[in-house]
Amino acid sequence: MAADSAVTIDGNNGRKIFNKANKIFTLSKEHPVGVMIYNSATFMGTPWETIIKVYRKQLGEKSFQTVREYQNDFIEFVREKHFFTSPEIQIEFLENLVALVIEDVIKEVVRQNQKLIENPSAENQSLILEALENEFDTIAQIWNNKNDYCPEFADYTFESFEAYTNEIFNRINQQQFLQNNIIISEELFLKIKRTTYAILRAKENISNFTGLIFGGFGEDEIYPQLVSLNISMAVDNRLRFYIDEKQSASITVSQNGAVRPFAQTDVIDTILSGIDPSLDNIYLNNFEALFNKYNNAIIESIGDTNPLLTEQIQKLDTSAIVKEFKKLNQQIKKENYISPLMNAVSNLSKEDLSEMAESLIYLTYLKRRITFAEESVGGPVDVAVISKGDGFVWIKRKHYFKPELNQHFFNNYFKK
Repeated sequence: MAADSAVTIDGNNGRKIFNKANKIFTLSKEHPVGVMIYNSATFMGTPWETIIKVYRKQLGEKSFQTVREYQNDFIEFVREKHFFTSPEIQIEFLENLVALVIEDVIKEVVRQNQKLIENPSAENQSLILEALENEFDTIAQIWNNKNDYCPEFADYTFESFEAYTNEIFNRINQQQFLQNNIIISEELFLKIKRTTYAILRAKENISNFTGLIFGGFGEDEIYPQLVSLNISMAVDNRLRFYIDEKQSASITVSQNGAVRPFAQTDVIDTILSGIDPSLDNIYLNNFEALFNKYNNAIIESIGDTNPLLTEQIQKLDTSAIVKEFKKLNQQIKKENYISPLMNAVSNLSKEDLSEMAESLIYLTYLKRRITFAEESVGGPVDVAVISKGDGFVWIKRKHYFKPELNQHFFNNYFKK
């Protein structure tokens, strides 16, 4: 595990980057398992560092057979500790989510209907409200069609949500609409509720979430396991989280190596796949655009000489060819870049693995440093190696204190 120390704070006067954050922690003092965080450093206002260390103290010498059982026990701990998620805090964070959803939709509608906004007549206001309804309909349909819900919200009914959020939506209606002399219909009000309800239940990353990465070995595991968890808030005493299976990894006899980047992954993905992901998307979009342009050129050259052939060309589905092009590119990347790299990674020593992990973080920092991008990766890089035999071992670790002056800290660390 490796992580930089940069954390970005959004304030009223802009953004500030600090380079002293801790992102890697031992989950147990006795057993080979650790946890790493990315994105938000707090859970509903409480630092994850505090939550993790309180859990670690409660865990004590207890162990589990698998890493997933550690993750499950940690989630149960967060659920039970209501001082992290008081009813008042739950209402506050949900209200922030509702406001964020509404503001984003309003911004999009304003962007699409600028001329109507510039001429605020009664007729235009009616058209804007109609556009709002259509936009909320579209978003609700998108999230409902995903049909993939956070575990504790799969059986959460709309009626329960509506009863729980009644006062929240009344305040939002007052602040967002009535104070601006906008009266929305009951139908639109209901659509706003259903859209927020759909987003709340879905597995998504648009809200302020934390990625928790559990890694190491359970008692019955001889190969390392990694479980990626997305967690954001508690609502109506339900914990909003889900396991990101695509980002999780399980080392086995057949899969003997894996690299998992989190948060800002562009540089690491470039090294793994041989091409910058944004450039890859540009190539794909250009291919699709040129292919369509080529079809149009053929149609123009045929003209009116063969209407039947022109009609058949116009009906051609180019999306299948674009998908095939993308699939071929993926295969080339896998054969020439990803697989050879993974084969090499699976044979690296612990020292080489730690150096590789640190170097990947440093390369991301270097790219931000030498371009005009925000330097959101930086500070000391913490590196830890977790092995079955040696447990959790720090290779590099920053301290906010001088270790030589605080020997009592290390003496107390393993005190029973």
